[in-house]
Amino acid sequence: MRNLSITRPLLGLLLSAPLALTACKNDEGGTAGESTADPKAQTAAPSTDKVGKIAGKIPGAPDLVDKAKDLKATAEGMAKEGASLTLDQYEALLVGLSACQVDDRGIDRKCEAWAKYNEARKNRRDLIKAAGGGLSNLGKKHISHESPAVRLQAATLMGSLFGASQESQQAIVDAAKKETVPGVLKAMLRTVSSSISKNPAVLALMMQYTSHENAQVRKEVVSALTSSWSKGTEGTLEKAMQMVEKDADEDVRRYGCSRLGARGDERALPLLEKLTADASKDPRLYADCMRGLIGMWSSPIVHDAPSKKAYELTLKRLKQTPRSEHMPAWASLSSMMWAKNDKFQQRADWFKKDELLTALSEIVKDRGAYWMARTSAVDTMKELGADKPMLETLKATYADAKDKPGQDKHVLDKIEKALSASK
Repeated sequence: MRNLSITRPLLGLLLSAPLALTACKNDEGGTAGESTADPKAQTAAPSTDKVGKIAGKIPGAPDLVDKAKDLKATAEGMAKEGASLTLDQYEALLVGLSACQVDDRGIDRKCEAWAKYNEARKNRRDLIKAAGGGLSNLGKKHISHESPAVRLQAATLMGSLFGASQESQQAIVDAAKKETVPGVLKAMLRTVSSSISKNPAVLALMMQYTSHENAQVRKEVVSALTSSWSKGTEGTLEKAMQMVEKDADEDVRRYGCSRLGARGDERALPLLEKLTADASKDPRLYADCMRGLIGMWSSPIVHDAPSKKAYELTLKRLKQTPRSEHMPAWASLSSMMWAKNDKFQQRADWFKKDELLTALSEIVKDRGAYWMARTSAVDTMKELGADKPMLETLKATYADAKDKPGQDKHVLDKIEKALSASK
């Protein structure tokens, strides 16, 4: 009987070696997975020749070496447009990711095996069409793989445009409870997040990890809690607001606040009103909370019931003076462009475009406002359909900036550009 304890590691080695070809390089020029502090610990990815010598000593293994060499040749040809890609080849590419490192952001994009994986998947509609649930099954097979990179991509394969299946969700929930690598855990949470309102196990998992030690994991969790998928779930909005106020990490608080409007739930309004009242206390949090406030009524995907109260508070904030470097937050203003959507205007019969355009024009005229807030206001006015007379009036207020290079000239240039594009 074949010694499986030897053969399985060998098979992983055989599959990863020809596909990774070389180990990934880190930012310092070392090899991914190596210890730069201890030269003795540094090891290179084995070649198929070296693996062949090892395998020759194991009964039944030489045929695996031949298969690995064939896979290497196949992998080199898979990048050619139009070439067929089977599930077996896809699996070989997936396992080859074991040569890659994973950090909080995901798989190292400089890893050669990752580049080959992505290149080979290009123009492979034939595989996606024919595979059916094959890719998801492949993900289930490797969701507990010893390599973090393989586990991460396996979790991703278990999702789809319509979310993970019930069976996949449970497999990911079980795997997530044991996962110790934050970058992998993030991918697992992201894959099942769309099922948060349909699967109590997913909801419980998300709530459990609101206090995870890693900030990037908590950021993924707050994304799920504030998504439209979480509507109707008990305690999720309240937990998200708690994270916005009390999380130990600034980025988590800011990101959570920027997304508080995504559900269109007015229970978040008191907190948003509080956190947008004074930009000077925490300018960056203020800016993200302004985005959250605007998102409660203006968003790419139109809310079933855009919030009139959030709109009125937004107008109040836009009119607030004295304006400054931080108020209004220039990066938040473009979010209002979605108010041009016909569906939004049908659902928000209270919306008055001229009212919003007037508020934006006052920002443009106010030289106490940061110049990027003024130019952003012009861009938003253009998207909302500001007419020539209104833009001409704004241009006239910047007549003195025509021959004076500087911030005011940037604003004038932006106005003139909007004028040239207006009807």
